[in-house]
Amino acid sequence: MPKFYMRVCQNFIQCGGFILLDLSRGIMLEGVSCSGKTSTMYALKRLFATDLTLERNIIMLGEHYSQVLNSVNGELRNHEYSEHTEMLFKRVEMLEQLHEWACYLGGYNRTSRGLYTVFERGLLNHTAFYKDYKSPQIKELERRFAKLGIKEILLVVSDGLIEERVRLRSEQLKEQRSEAYFRELAENHKKQQNSMLASAEKMSLPCRIICTDSMEWDKYARMIICNKD
Repeated sequence: MPKFYMRVCQNFIQCGGFILLDLSRGIMLEGVSCSGKTSTMYALKRLFATDLTLERNIIMLGEHYSQVLNSVNGELRNHEYSEHTEMLFKRVEMLEQLHEWACYLGGYNRTSRGLYTVFERGLLNHTAFYKDYKSPQIKELERRFAKLGIKEILLVVSDGLIEERVRLRSEQLKEQRSEAYFRELAENHKKQQNSMLASAEKMSLPCRIICTDSMEWDKYARMIICNKD
């Protein structure tokens, strides 16, 4: 943090004014591909567009900006460990710069100057894939995201409904697939979901688990924003 910004922030803390955490919050929206991440993001957009009491400054980044598996120049591949770790550090640095600026401007109400960030996939996607829960780099990322008010939200689907969700997603994309394909993909999703649940237990960053069996996307969005059950 630049010395001038740091001095201003310290002054606000000493005077009982706004600190960095007061001006920022957000989530990393995690889950397997049929869990409803995109539908929930659309619901969050609708909520922020209609509820004038919420933050006016919103950052919503789709999974291509933070996930491990990406299409790079037309080739679907997993990012190398160092590459994806660097990506996450760049994302947290981006937010830190914005919050430093908000802190420099001084205390104000959350609606006009607060910032809400949504990442579709993030740190949990990383640790579930690389299994590096105890890495000093991961601990540093957890600390810095937590300082910015960022929490994990893991969307899950009951095992018995995963194949149905896979079929629904295929229908929406107008894909023609075999029965064997649906069964195999559903089993893979179950394994991935279990891996993410195990990863969430090992992370220090707060993680809330929401079951999306009923597909009530607007309800889930309100739960996330208002931090209610």
